[in-house]
Amino acid sequence: MRLYNSLTRKLEDFEPLDPQKRAVSLYVCGPTVYDVPHLGHLRSAYVFDVLRRVLARRYEVKFVRNVTDVDDKIIERARKEPDASQDLNAACRAVSERYLKAYHEALAALGIQAPTHEPKATEHVLPSTDPAGSKEGQAKVQGMTDLITQLLIKNVAYQAGNDVYFSVRKFETYGKLSNRTLDELQSGARVEPGEQKQDPLDFALWKAAKPGEPSWKSPWGDGRPGWHIECSAMSVKYLGPVFDIHGGGLDLIFPHHENEVAQAQAAGFPFARRWIHHGLLTVNGEKMSKSLGNYITLERAIADGGSAEAVKLFFLKTHYRSPADYSATKLAEAKKNLDDFSRFLQHSGQVAGAGEALPAAIAAKKQSFFDALEDDLNTPKALSCLFDWMNAGQQLLDSGSGAKAIADALLECAAAIGLSFGGAGGLPDAEIQRKIDDRNASRQSKDFKRADAIRKELEQSGILLTDTPNGVRWQRK
Repeated sequence: MRLYNSLTRKLEDFEPLDPQKRAVSLYVCGPTVYDVPHLGHLRSAYVFDVLRRVLARRYEVKFVRNVTDVDDKIIERARKEPDASQDLNAACRAVSERYLKAYHEALAALGIQAPTHEPKATEHVLPSTDPAGSKEGQAKVQGMTDLITQLLIKNVAYQAGNDVYFSVRKFETYGKLSNRTLDELQSGARVEPGEQKQDPLDFALWKAAKPGEPSWKSPWGDGRPGWHIECSAMSVKYLGPVFDIHGGGLDLIFPHHENEVAQAQAAGFPFARRWIHHGLLTVNGEKMSKSLGNYITLERAIADGGSAEAVKLFFLKTHYRSPADYSATKLAEAKKNLDDFSRFLQHSGQVAGAGEALPAAIAAKKQSFFDALEDDLNTPKALSCLFDWMNAGQQLLDSGSGAKAIADALLECAAAIGLSFGGAGGLPDAEIQRKIDDRNASRQSKDFKRADAIRKELEQSGILLTDTPNGVRWQRK
């Protein structure tokens, strides 16, 4: 298996940290829950769901995806809540809970698996003894304040008033992940009003409390953690001081992931062995984002004539490292592809008999499918195997031969990437076939009135019949 490593900027053979245990540790940056998720967030979740499924064919996967539930954007959104003036803390909790629920609902609609652990930032600020954490990590990191303390002891961080900052120039390899030099970074760095940085490149580990905002007691005064420290602390806690894969979007490489590396390694943790980043979802060439107002939610995509499975197929058609440009036309094309697959699968169960593809040919095509996935998650190439199968199976059906073996293999491969071809709901397949058999008997006995009535009954249930020289085919609307 080969995966692209953003750190080395090359394809590498994948070997887990502990090959003997046949286990893989994976950490992915999750949502900041201040609004409903858009398709860009869902592409990220699905990319790593596919990676997890592919890895799970070989290894036991421990998958951690965090939730940022304290943040400037959450606080800003909470101020608009009806009771915010009375209790901003409660309003922040209400906002984060509401939009985390929306995120979970969207992932469930897409059939994306829940992570092994989903730690919330607010629950990991202060030391805890959560038994879910790794033994290695818990021995050194019980919370974000522990990690900040270690950085202060090692003199790579400093206190300025009630704030704490990381001293970037004291971490010699800063910029390695994003492939930037300090001189390049210096040109874009600045000190915001109210900050007491010693250097514009430095970043906050701890922010002093502001009136009414969520805060925690710490050795440096009441306040809350900076954004970057949460992932360093929680990944080490749940996966240990060194783990296999850290993932996220390309937009997170700098500054978020660069800062994560600096914090963890400066504290003495080797941290992630490889980094995987996916391309962004765009609309007319621009990044899909809330700030630009060009975002599409899953609900909107479905309302536009798509479906949850069509959204996933749209994602799969583009390699994960490339940008994917959204349009209603592309989503409609994916929906049509799904309908074609569904129609073939329905018909494949309706035509019995000889002419099935050779087992060796099916095995070879399955191998090609999984080889594509294990070559840096080449989902476009893997999909081409499914389309080839469907076309070959349809030719068998058109000649009056059976194609169930092909259909079964196609379903097996699709399931391996969390893709379904629909057809659920309404009358069960067996009931549909019983009614078709009843109609066939009526036609043979020349009871055409009864046959037409059955056809109309099925149509009212969403089932369309097509009479062919090789028998009756049916499909759901």
